[in-house]
Amino acid sequence: GFTRAMEPLETLSPEELETIHGSALFTLESTGMRVESERALKLLAENDCRVDFEEMRVRIPAWLAEECLRRTPSRYMVTARDGLSDLVIGGNTLYFMQGMGMRHVDIDTWETRPATLAEHREATIVADALENCHMGDAVFSYTEIQDVPPVMTFLETLANGLRYSGKAQHYGYSKGCEVFAVQLAKDLGINLEPELDAGSPLTIYGDAVDAAFTYVEAGIPVQPTVGSIMGAESPISTAGSLVMAAAMTMGWIVLVQLIKPGAALSIQYGFEPMDMRTGSPVFGSVLNALGHVGMNQWLRGHEIPSCTSAGFASMSKKFDYQCAQEKGLGSLIAALSGGNIHIFQGGTTGELVYDPVLSIMDDDTAGWIGRMLEGTRVTQETLSVDLINEVGPIPGHYLSSGDTRKHWRDEHFFPKVSDETTYPNWIQTGKKDTLDLARDRMGDILATHRPLPLTDEQERAVERMLVNARDHYRSEGLISDEEWALYMQALEAT
Repeated sequence: GFTRAMEPLETLSPEELETIHGSALFTLESTGMRVESERALKLLAENDCRVDFEEMRVRIPAWLAEECLRRTPSRYMVTARDGLSDLVIGGNTLYFMQGMGMRHVDIDTWETRPATLAEHREATIVADALENCHMGDAVFSYTEIQDVPPVMTFLETLANGLRYSGKAQHYGYSKGCEVFAVQLAKDLGINLEPELDAGSPLTIYGDAVDAAFTYVEAGIPVQPTVGSIMGAESPISTAGSLVMAAAMTMGWIVLVQLIKPGAALSIQYGFEPMDMRTGSPVFGSVLNALGHVGMNQWLRGHEIPSCTSAGFASMSKKFDYQCAQEKGLGSLIAALSGGNIHIFQGGTTGELVYDPVLSIMDDDTAGWIGRMLEGTRVTQETLSVDLINEVGPIPGHYLSSGDTRKHWRDEHFFPKVSDETTYPNWIQTGKKDTLDLARDRMGDILATHRPLPLTDEQERAVERMLVNARDHYRSEGLISDEEWALYMQALEAT
């Protein structure tokens, strides 16, 4: 990952930050949250929360919220199949995570459709090869897979993620699939980074609570989410949405810490204002970026690791200037303000689309941002005072300097597909743009990159998990005979 070597970007004064925090505590204690789980409500009631079981409403005292904030670790590790890819989440370190999208896009027509299992495999291999993509997200890179029953999608994509990447993996939950994922993680000697979604305003759904108990009790760090659409699910003002997000964050943290004191977590969040002219949320908005700065500032004050998403899914329908502008600016702001994990490579169009070609272009942006975070290295050697005095004024130069030969690669950032050649060279090499170069690189990666393979024992564990899950969901009536036939054909074809 990248280490931020400068003071983080901040937009709130200490007084404003304290006002937001106090307002969130007041909201939790007076209005409370809806928690759709009898088990969770009983646990909260046993720990001095006021619980209305009929309305599923829990009001959390301020002292308990602040105590649970203090219990939460400031750092934790996500272990990967490849031990060199283990990640320590927290502090001043930033990791970029593979982006999210529902569907595959045809780059020639810009029409979308569900991805095939083979296309998902290719996307996973490309993400594994990208040097600035530190965490894989095979589960959410494509959430619509052709001919795979919805109830098996997460587990099939997790299997692909583990078969074709050695990197740490993000995950989720659905219809109890987390039970199979936890067993597989145990068999492989890894853990996962599962997100747990909430509903705004002020609601945690029962399936997310069930997943929280499963993961936390198994010792797997979790990533509660507290996103909202400003003007619809939270106040239209950035300050009001920050109060809402802080309250929901503390609600999640109280629940996690009551399940298991000291349990590790990070908070994923996002703020998209609603365009009242169309009813559509606006990804890539400046309000999204402002919300990220404020939320990062609040989370850092409590030493809570964060997962940011500003700009990760531009509103652009193509991989064009708007896409680069919205993704790049939002990601830069999230990084400068202290994010620890940033969702980024490959997703766009408001999470509708994912494509490995875009992930290759995004990886250049991630590297540029990472080099910016590392800042200016000021040492006796880099100050170059003796060299400056030795070279003197013109006709002196630094081209033949040993210092230049030694440090130019360290100082500079070298993109893989951004075109940095001269105009005449561009003409001579066929006038290829960044999209062309990214497509070429994808072909090279698929032809040459070999992810760390599973051992025979690990492969048996993955296949055993899939077979058990298929049998379970079919016996529950969640996979029809028609779905099963298409599913088996898809597996055979892949």
